[in-house]
Amino acid sequence: MDRIKTKRREAAGKIFPNGFGTKRKKAISGGNVFYASIVALPLLQFIVFYVVVNFNSFLMAFQSYENSAGTAVIGYTWDNFAYFFDKTVLPDLWLCIKNSLLYLGLNIVICVPVSLLFSYYVYKKFLFSGFFKVVLFLPSIVCSTAMVIFYKYFVNEGLSSALGGSVIGPVYNPKQQGVLVVFYLLMTFSANILLYINAMSQTSEAVVEASKIDGASEIGTFVHVIIPQIWGTIVSIIVIFLAWFATNQAYLFTFYGFNTNREYQTIGYYLFNMVQDGRYTGSSLEQMYRKASALGLMFTAIVAPVTILVRNLMLKYGPNEN
Repeated sequence: MDRIKTKRREAAGKIFPNGFGTKRKKAISGGNVFYASIVALPLLQFIVFYVVVNFNSFLMAFQSYENSAGTAVIGYTWDNFAYFFDKTVLPDLWLCIKNSLLYLGLNIVICVPVSLLFSYYVYKKFLFSGFFKVVLFLPSIVCSTAMVIFYKYFVNEGLSSALGGSVIGPVYNPKQQGVLVVFYLLMTFSANILLYINAMSQTSEAVVEASKIDGASEIGTFVHVIIPQIWGTIVSIIVIFLAWFATNQAYLFTFYGFNTNREYQTIGYYLFNMVQDGRYTGSSLEQMYRKASALGLMFTAIVAPVTILVRNLMLKYGPNEN
């Protein structure tokens, strides 16, 4: 037996004179270098634009900024958090929260189910499905700024007689909120339908045909076959809506720039304006950076656990392919 092993080693030495182990080590080393070169850039981007930015934002939430005699003095305080509970600030903030909750509710209660139904209609290639596909995809293809310009002109000029004059503008109008909501829903439908149709196209045709053979109606196929197979996509979209709560501007900046009436503002727009005020380096307005960080930290502490909880509950108790 020892003689056989010795002969095998000698044969391997003739085939791999430099040693098989050496070549293998070189191959592994070369593979590691290639892998490192591929992941280096995205890893650097993650560190710089996520870890560093968020860590700095966390610190800024507890910082105070003073600029006296041209010298910046930075300290640490809880005043940035207390600022939002002041009686002069809280009413505006609460109004923004209510508007953000309105858009969140519209996303979950209206956008998700209606988008699913339209997506199924297009997926099944029913009558005029091609036409609906083009119409519903347009908002995703055309620049949102162009869509806003067209929509403002259409509402203020084309529907002025029905709405009693121009509606979209910096002056408060009780009809303006509804007009903004309609535009937001149209834009959100477009994005959702793209995702749902793509998910439905991945479902097994054999399962759909089997349900038809078993006598399932279109509604039955939609509810008991399609929905369970794309449930992961539905959960992902709802999670995005929840996480979007504190950053969703609802296209307000595109409509009004920095002059949106306080009655329509969302948390996302409110935070955006605070950051814009803080861009004046060297002035007292720079403290708005710190206050925006504090507000973002507070909403993160509320939204993050709620989002994780909802996701886990939906995955645990939602329908599945079985």
